[in-house]
Amino acid sequence: MEYGLRLTSPAEPPRDLRDACPAAWRSLLPHGPTVALYFGTEFCEDRLPDFEEAEEFCSLAHDHDIEPTLLTPLVTPEGLRTVGRLLARLTANGRKPAVVFNDWGILGLLREHHPSLPRRAGRLMNRSLRDPRAYRDPAAGGATHEASRYARLRGFLADLGVTALESDADLYGGYLGDGRDEMGAGLFRAIHLPFTFAASGRGCPLKARLYPEGGGFSKALADHCPGPCRAGPIRVQRDDCPMPLWRGGNTLFYELPPEAAEAWLLHTDRVVLHETAAP
Repeated sequence: MEYGLRLTSPAEPPRDLRDACPAAWRSLLPHGPTVALYFGTEFCEDRLPDFEEAEEFCSLAHDHDIEPTLLTPLVTPEGLRTVGRLLARLTANGRKPAVVFNDWGILGLLREHHPSLPRRAGRLMNRSLRDPRAYRDPAAGGATHEASRYARLRGFLADLGVTALESDADLYGGYLGDGRDEMGAGLFRAIHLPFTFAASGRGCPLKARLYPEGGGFSKALADHCPGPCRAGPIRVQRDDCPMPLWRGGNTLFYELPPEAAEAWLLHTDRVVLHETAAP
């Protein structure tokens, strides 16, 4: 097992990445080397890093001899241009980050303009159910991990030069498949822990609150956001959900029960640990 760490600001990573997650996870996760530093955003193009911030992350990864890995979200046409400009400047500066895409347009951008950068399919490419309310009654950890699920999608992505799949632990399993075979064919597998996204969308409650009453969501869609979510996630309480929820900008997250993640560790090559629930 190898590890990646997702940081929201360039800071010295812990020597043992398991120290970055809640204590209940430490005994569950096996020892393994740290190989990647994740930065950027998976869910909100307003949170895309500028060149200076991305360069800082790449420099930090270089100092620790690990791979910088840029997370990118679903994007508008302007967001696609933003990602294009960012990658052009990074590569011109000698950086070669792996890129996690959650948008087909960004995959096209990588294939056309940055064919040498590793392409990794992000969490939003897995459309399986992640409803936290499902853990209320049945025992956690019931995913079947039937590898035939999403087999055509995995084959399609591999044909487009994608090297890896990244996923949450969904309720069914099987999305990550069987990984690479002895000849190296197939897709590398990564699972993100401990925070799973429950729902995400263009409308952001935190952004909408910046506007006077009556003008929130309609105006917030068009304007650039100053990023109030950078202050950290907000705890959300729901009576129909048995586990902690957090609002991180335009995305609602929950902490997966550790016992539900245990079976997934047998079907992954990398664990990406998140210090906090952030978009």
